Amino acid sequence: MKPPATGSPPIHGPMRRQVVRGGAGLAAALLAGGAVRPAEAQARPIAIGFQEVPDWLLFVARDLKLFEKAGLSPTFIKYTGGPPMIEGLRNGTLDLAALGAVAFLTGLSQGLDLTMIGINPEGAYAQGLVVRKDANILTPTDLKGKKVGLVEGATAQFGFLMMMRQHGVRTEQVTVINMVPEEQLEALRTRRIDAAMVWEPWMHRMMRNADARIVETEGNLGIYTNVNCYSVRRDWLKVNRETALRFLRALVAANDVVSKDHRVAHEAWAREVGLSHSAAASIFDLVPPPLVYEWTNPRYAYSLVRNAPLYQRLSFLANFMLREKIIAQSVELDDAMDPSLIAEVLKGRKPP
Repeated sequence: MKPPATGSPPIHGPMRRQVVRGGAGLAAALLAGGAVRPAEAQARPIAIGFQEVPDWLLFVARDLKLFEKAGLSPTFIKYTGGPPMIEGLRNGTLDLAALGAVAFLTGLSQGLDLTMIGINPEGAYAQGLVVRKDANILTPTDLKGKKVGLVEGATAQFGFLMMMRQHGVRTEQVTVINMVPEEQLEALRTRRIDAAMVWEPWMHRMMRNADARIVETEGNLGIYTNVNCYSVRRDWLKVNRETALRFLRALVAANDVVSKDHRVAHEAWAREVGLSHSAAASIFDLVPPPLVYEWTNPRYAYSLVRNAPLYQRLSFLANFMLREKIIAQSVELDDAMDPSLIAEVLKGRKPP
Protein backbone atom coordinates (compact mmCIF):
# COMPACT_ATOMS: atom_id res chain seq x y z
CA MET A 1 0.00 0.00 0.00
CA LYS A 2 1.48 3.29 -1.05
CA PRO A 3 1.36 5.75 1.86
CA PRO A 4 -0.70 8.90 1.43
CA ALA A 5 0.83 12.22 2.42
CA THR A 6 1.16 11.36 6.03
CA GLY A 7 0.57 12.05 7.08
CA SER A 8 6.93 3.05 29.65
CA PRO A 9 7.59 5.27 32.58
CA PRO A 10 4.44 6.65 34.24
CA ILE A 11 2.98 9.76 32.69
CA HIS A 12 1.93 12.64 34.89
CA GLY A 13 -1.60 12.31 36.15
CA PRO A 14 -4.53 14.50 35.14
CA MET A 15 -5.56 17.73 36.78
CA ARG A 16 -9.28 18.26 37.32
CA ARG A 17 -10.77 21.67 36.79
CA GLN A 18 -14.28 23.08 36.91
CA VAL A 19 -13.39 26.76 37.17
CA VAL A 20 -13.96 28.64 33.92
CA ARG A 21 -12.24 31.94 33.32
CA GLY A 22 -13.44 34.74 31.11
CA GLY A 23 -13.02 38.42 30.45
CA ALA A 24 -14.67 41.47 29.01
CA GLY A 25 -13.08 40.93 25.62
CA LEU A 26 -14.37 37.40 25.37
CA ALA A 27 -17.84 38.35 26.53
CA ALA A 28 -17.99 41.09 23.92
CA ALA A 29 -16.97 38.65 21.24
CA LEU A 30 -19.71 36.27 22.31
CA LEU A 31 -22.31 39.01 22.01
CA ALA A 32 -20.98 39.87 18.56
CA GLY A 33 -21.00 36.24 17.46
CA GLY A 34 -24.39 35.26 18.82
CA ALA A 35 -25.13 33.07 21.83
CA VAL A 36 -26.01 29.41 21.89
CA ARG A 37 -29.72 28.83 22.15
CA PRO A 38 -30.88 28.06 25.72
CA ALA A 39 -30.90 24.37 26.63
CA GLU A 40 -34.34 22.79 26.60
CA ALA A 41 -33.58 20.38 29.42
CA GLN A 42 -31.57 20.11 32.59
CA ALA A 43 -27.82 20.52 32.18
CA ARG A 44 -26.09 17.23 31.38
CA PRO A 45 -22.75 16.40 33.01
CA ILE A 46 -19.75 15.63 30.82
CA ALA A 47 -16.12 14.96 31.76
CA ILE A 48 -13.80 16.28 29.05
CA GLY A 49 -10.15 15.28 28.81
CA PHE A 50 -7.91 17.81 27.09
CA GLN A 51 -4.29 18.76 26.54
CA GLU A 52 -2.50 22.07 26.06
CA VAL A 53 -2.40 21.72 22.29
CA PRO A 54 -3.88 24.69 20.39
CA ASP A 55 -7.44 23.43 20.59
CA TRP A 56 -8.82 26.87 19.85
CA LEU A 57 -12.51 26.04 19.78
CA LEU A 58 -12.49 24.02 23.00
CA PHE A 59 -10.79 26.79 24.97
CA VAL A 60 -13.03 29.50 23.55
CA ALA A 61 -16.14 27.45 24.27
CA ARG A 62 -14.90 26.81 27.80
CA ASP A 63 -13.99 30.41 28.58
CA LEU A 64 -17.19 31.84 27.09
CA LYS A 65 -19.28 29.21 28.92
CA LEU A 66 -20.70 28.01 25.64
CA PHE A 67 -20.88 24.45 26.95
CA GLU A 68 -23.13 25.66 29.76
CA LYS A 69 -25.20 27.67 27.30
CA ALA A 70 -25.63 24.51 25.23
CA GLY A 71 -27.03 22.68 28.25
CA LEU A 72 -23.97 20.96 29.68
CA SER A 73 -22.32 20.87 33.08
CA PRO A 74 -18.70 20.26 32.05
CA THR A 75 -15.72 19.09 34.06
CA PHE A 76 -12.34 19.64 32.39
CA ILE A 77 -9.48 17.25 33.15
CA LYS A 78 -6.05 18.23 31.89
CA TYR A 79 -3.50 15.67 30.68
CA THR A 80 0.10 15.91 29.50
CA GLY A 81 -0.37 13.36 26.70
CA GLY A 82 -2.79 11.03 24.99
CA PRO A 83 -1.89 7.59 26.42
CA PRO A 84 -3.29 8.15 29.94
CA MET A 85 -6.53 9.43 28.43
CA ILE A 86 -7.15 5.96 27.04
CA GLU A 87 -7.33 4.61 30.57
CA GLY A 88 -9.57 7.52 31.56
CA LEU A 89 -12.02 6.57 28.83
CA ARG A 90 -11.77 2.91 29.75
CA ASN A 91 -12.51 3.37 33.46
CA GLY A 92 -15.17 6.03 33.01
CA THR A 93 -13.19 8.96 34.41
CA LEU A 94 -13.67 10.63 31.02
CA ASP A 95 -16.73 10.80 28.81
CA LEU A 96 -14.91 12.52 25.95
CA ALA A 97 -11.22 12.95 25.23
CA ALA A 98 -9.23 14.96 22.70
CA LEU A 99 -6.93 12.12 21.64
CA GLY A 100 -4.10 12.23 19.16
CA ALA A 101 -4.38 9.85 16.22
CA VAL A 102 -1.80 7.40 17.60
CA ALA A 103 -3.48 7.25 21.02
CA PHE A 104 -6.87 6.83 19.34
CA LEU A 105 -5.64 3.89 17.28
CA THR A 106 -3.86 2.44 20.30
CA GLY A 107 -7.14 2.47 22.21
CA LEU A 108 -8.92 0.70 19.36
CA SER A 109 -6.17 -1.93 19.21
CA GLN A 110 -6.64 -2.58 22.93
CA GLY A 111 -10.32 -3.33 22.44
CA LEU A 112 -11.69 0.05 23.49
CA ASP A 113 -14.75 0.67 21.31
CA LEU A 114 -14.02 4.29 20.38
CA THR A 115 -15.44 6.54 17.73
CA MET A 116 -14.47 10.11 16.86
CA ILE A 117 -17.21 12.70 16.59
CA GLY A 118 -15.02 15.65 15.64
CA ILE A 119 -11.46 16.85 15.22
CA ASN A 120 -9.46 19.68 16.67
CA PRO A 121 -6.30 21.28 15.33
CA GLU A 122 -4.88 20.16 12.04
CA GLY A 123 -1.51 20.19 13.74
CA ALA A 124 1.09 19.19 11.16
CA TYR A 125 2.90 22.50 11.68
CA ALA A 126 2.48 22.43 15.46
CA GLN A 127 4.61 19.34 16.04
CA GLY A 128 8.21 18.78 15.16
CA LEU A 129 11.85 18.37 16.06
CA VAL A 130 13.27 20.85 18.58
CA VAL A 131 17.02 20.77 19.30
CA ARG A 132 19.52 22.45 21.55
CA LYS A 133 21.33 25.18 19.68
CA ASP A 134 24.69 23.74 20.71
CA ALA A 135 23.86 20.14 19.73
CA ASN A 136 25.17 20.46 16.15
CA ILE A 137 21.89 19.23 14.66
CA LEU A 138 21.11 21.12 11.47
CA THR A 139 18.86 18.52 9.83
CA PRO A 140 17.22 15.28 11.03
CA THR A 141 20.15 13.40 9.44
CA ASP A 142 22.34 14.77 12.21
CA LEU A 143 20.39 12.83 14.85
CA LYS A 144 22.72 9.84 14.50
CA GLY A 145 24.34 9.21 17.87
CA LYS A 146 22.06 11.73 19.62
CA LYS A 147 19.54 11.42 22.46
CA VAL A 148 15.93 12.34 21.67
CA GLY A 149 13.03 12.70 24.11
CA LEU A 150 9.47 11.94 23.06
CA VAL A 151 6.23 10.48 24.40
CA GLU A 152 5.88 6.87 23.33
CA GLY A 153 2.36 6.09 22.18
CA ALA A 154 1.71 9.70 21.13
CA THR A 155 1.38 11.04 17.60
CA ALA A 156 4.86 12.56 17.93
CA GLN A 157 6.33 9.06 17.98
CA PHE A 158 4.90 8.31 14.54
CA GLY A 159 6.12 11.65 13.22
CA PHE A 160 9.59 10.91 14.56
CA LEU A 161 9.74 7.46 12.97
CA MET A 162 8.54 8.80 9.62
CA MET A 163 11.03 11.67 9.78
CA MET A 164 13.92 9.29 10.41
CA ARG A 165 12.79 7.03 7.57
CA GLN A 166 12.69 9.99 5.19
CA HIS A 167 16.24 10.99 6.17
CA GLY A 168 17.74 7.51 6.16
CA VAL A 169 18.34 7.30 9.91
CA ARG A 170 17.85 3.87 11.48
CA THR A 171 16.20 3.52 14.89
CA GLU A 172 19.26 1.89 16.41
CA GLN A 173 21.34 4.95 15.47
CA VAL A 174 19.39 7.19 17.88
CA THR A 175 18.78 6.86 21.61
CA VAL A 176 15.09 7.51 22.24
CA ILE A 177 14.00 8.30 25.79
CA ASN A 178 10.32 8.15 26.76
CA MET A 179 9.46 11.32 28.69
CA VAL A 180 6.60 13.78 28.89
CA PRO A 181 7.10 17.29 27.45
CA GLU A 182 7.82 18.93 30.79
CA GLU A 183 10.63 16.44 31.37
CA GLN A 184 11.88 16.95 27.82
CA LEU A 185 12.21 20.68 28.41
CA GLU A 186 14.21 20.17 31.60
CA ALA A 187 16.38 17.51 29.93
CA LEU A 188 17.14 19.89 27.06
CA ARG A 189 17.98 22.67 29.47
CA THR A 190 20.36 20.46 31.47
CA ARG A 191 21.84 18.85 28.31
CA ARG A 192 20.65 15.32 29.18
CA ILE A 193 19.04 15.07 25.73
CA ASP A 194 19.97 16.71 22.46
CA ALA A 195 16.53 17.00 20.88
CA ALA A 196 12.82 16.48 21.46
CA MET A 197 9.94 15.51 19.19
CA VAL A 198 7.11 17.49 20.66
CA TRP A 199 4.07 19.67 20.02
CA GLU A 200 2.97 23.22 20.77
CA PRO A 201 3.07 25.01 23.16
CA TRP A 202 6.13 23.01 24.25
CA MET A 203 8.04 23.89 21.09
CA HIS A 204 7.85 27.58 21.98
CA ARG A 205 8.54 26.90 25.64
CA MET A 206 11.72 25.04 24.72
CA MET A 207 12.88 27.88 22.52
CA ARG A 208 12.22 30.34 25.33
CA ASN A 209 13.49 28.35 28.32
CA ALA A 210 16.02 25.82 26.99
CA ASP A 211 17.90 27.81 24.35
CA ALA A 212 16.46 25.54 21.65
CA ARG A 213 15.34 25.98 18.07
CA ILE A 214 12.97 24.21 15.69
CA VAL A 215 14.73 22.16 13.01
CA GLU A 216 11.70 20.67 11.28
CA THR A 217 7.92 20.38 11.53
CA GLU A 218 5.85 17.45 10.36
CA GLY A 219 4.02 19.69 7.92
CA ASN A 220 7.28 20.61 6.22
CA LEU A 221 7.95 16.89 5.78
CA GLY A 222 4.51 16.10 4.34
CA ILE A 223 3.39 14.19 7.44
CA TYR A 224 -0.26 15.08 8.06
CA THR A 225 -1.41 12.69 10.76
CA ASN A 226 -1.03 15.02 13.75
CA VAL A 227 -4.70 15.64 14.26
CA ASN A 228 -6.45 15.26 17.58
CA CYS A 229 -9.94 13.82 17.60
CA TYR A 230 -12.82 14.22 20.00
CA SER A 231 -13.30 10.60 20.98
CA VAL A 232 -16.01 8.81 22.95
CA ARG A 233 -16.87 5.23 23.74
CA ARG A 234 -19.65 3.95 21.52
CA ASP A 235 -21.55 2.47 24.46
CA TRP A 236 -21.47 5.90 26.15
CA LEU A 237 -22.60 7.58 22.94
CA LYS A 238 -25.55 5.23 22.58
CA VAL A 239 -26.89 6.39 25.95
CA ASN A 240 -25.67 10.00 25.81
CA ARG A 241 -26.15 11.08 22.21
CA GLU A 242 -27.86 14.31 23.25
CA THR A 243 -24.89 15.16 25.49
CA ALA A 244 -22.52 14.69 22.55
CA LEU A 245 -24.76 16.85 20.34
CA ARG A 246 -24.67 19.65 22.90
CA PHE A 247 -20.87 19.41 23.03
CA LEU A 248 -20.69 19.86 19.27
CA ARG A 249 -23.21 22.72 19.31
CA ALA A 250 -20.91 24.57 21.70
CA LEU A 251 -17.93 23.98 19.40
CA VAL A 252 -19.86 25.28 16.40
CA ALA A 253 -20.84 28.36 18.40
CA ALA A 254 -17.17 28.88 19.31
CA ASN A 255 -16.23 28.49 15.66
CA ASP A 256 -18.70 31.21 14.70
CA VAL A 257 -17.26 33.56 17.32
CA VAL A 258 -13.64 32.90 16.29
CA SER A 259 -14.43 33.33 12.60
CA LYS A 260 -15.45 36.92 13.37
CA ASP A 261 -12.49 37.72 15.62
CA HIS A 262 -9.41 35.48 15.77
CA ARG A 263 -8.14 37.39 18.79
CA VAL A 264 -10.69 35.63 20.97
CA ALA A 265 -8.89 32.35 20.28
CA HIS A 266 -5.44 33.91 20.67
CA GLU A 267 -6.34 35.26 24.10
CA ALA A 268 -8.02 32.08 25.36
CA TRP A 269 -5.13 29.79 24.46
CA ALA A 270 -2.35 32.22 25.40
CA ARG A 271 -3.88 32.55 28.84
CA GLU A 272 -4.17 28.76 29.18
CA VAL A 273 -0.57 27.93 28.26
CA GLY A 274 1.29 31.07 29.37
CA LEU A 275 2.49 32.23 25.96
CA SER A 276 2.45 35.78 24.70
CA HIS A 277 -0.43 36.96 22.56
CA SER A 278 1.92 37.38 19.60
CA ALA A 279 3.23 33.81 19.97
CA ALA A 280 -0.32 32.46 20.11
CA ALA A 281 -1.24 34.50 17.04
CA SER A 282 1.71 33.16 15.05
CA ILE A 283 0.81 29.58 15.98
CA PHE A 284 -2.83 30.26 15.05
CA ASP A 285 -1.70 31.30 11.57
CA LEU A 286 0.14 27.97 11.13
CA VAL A 287 -2.44 25.84 12.93
CA PRO A 288 -5.89 27.37 12.45
CA PRO A 289 -9.09 25.84 13.82
CA PRO A 290 -10.55 22.94 11.83
CA LEU A 291 -13.22 23.67 9.24
CA VAL A 292 -16.18 22.48 11.29
CA TYR A 293 -18.65 23.06 8.47
CA GLU A 294 -16.61 20.73 6.23
CA TRP A 295 -16.51 17.71 8.56
CA THR A 296 -19.17 15.96 6.46
CA ASN A 297 -17.58 16.90 3.13
CA PRO A 298 -15.75 13.80 1.80
CA ARG A 299 -13.30 16.03 -0.11
CA TYR A 300 -12.11 17.79 3.04
CA ALA A 301 -8.73 16.52 4.24
CA TYR A 302 -10.04 15.94 7.77
CA SER A 303 -13.59 14.85 6.98
CA LEU A 304 -15.24 12.31 9.25
CA VAL A 305 -16.73 10.48 6.28
CA ARG A 306 -15.62 6.92 5.67
CA ASN A 307 -13.00 6.53 2.89
CA ALA A 308 -12.28 10.27 2.92
CA PRO A 309 -8.62 11.39 3.20
CA LEU A 310 -8.50 11.20 7.02
CA TYR A 311 -9.85 7.64 6.97
CA GLN A 312 -7.14 6.67 4.48
CA ARG A 313 -4.40 8.31 6.54
CA LEU A 314 -5.58 6.58 9.70
CA SER A 315 -5.57 3.26 7.82
CA PHE A 316 -1.97 3.84 6.73
CA LEU A 317 -1.00 4.94 10.23
CA ALA A 318 -2.62 1.85 11.82
CA ASN A 319 -0.78 -0.49 9.44
CA PHE A 320 2.50 1.31 10.13
CA MET A 321 1.98 1.06 13.88
CA LEU A 322 1.27 -2.66 13.57
CA ARG A 323 4.45 -3.25 11.52
CA GLU A 324 6.53 -1.23 13.99
CA LYS A 325 4.97 -3.17 16.90
CA ILE A 326 3.59 0.03 18.45
CA ILE A 327 0.29 -1.83 18.61
CA ALA A 328 -0.14 -5.59 18.92
CA GLN A 329 -3.51 -5.99 17.20
CA SER A 330 -4.91 -4.65 13.93
CA VAL A 331 -7.78 -2.17 14.15
CA GLU A 332 -11.11 -1.90 12.37
CA LEU A 333 -11.86 1.64 11.18
CA ASP A 334 -15.28 1.23 9.59
CA ASP A 335 -17.06 2.50 12.72
CA ALA A 336 -14.19 4.61 14.02
CA MET A 337 -15.69 7.90 12.82
CA ASP A 338 -19.28 9.05 13.24
CA PRO A 339 -20.24 12.05 11.09
CA SER A 340 -23.95 11.74 11.90
CA LEU A 341 -23.77 13.96 14.98
CA ILE A 342 -22.13 16.96 13.35
CA ALA A 343 -24.46 16.50 10.37
CA GLU A 344 -27.41 16.81 12.76
CA VAL A 345 -25.91 19.85 14.49
CA LEU A 346 -25.17 21.63 11.18
CA LYS A 347 -28.52 20.89 9.57
CA GLY A 348 -29.98 24.19 8.39
CA ARG A 349 -26.92 26.19 9.51
CA LYS A 350 -24.74 28.22 7.20
CA PRO A 351 -21.11 29.17 7.85
CA PRO A 352 -20.74 32.71 9.23
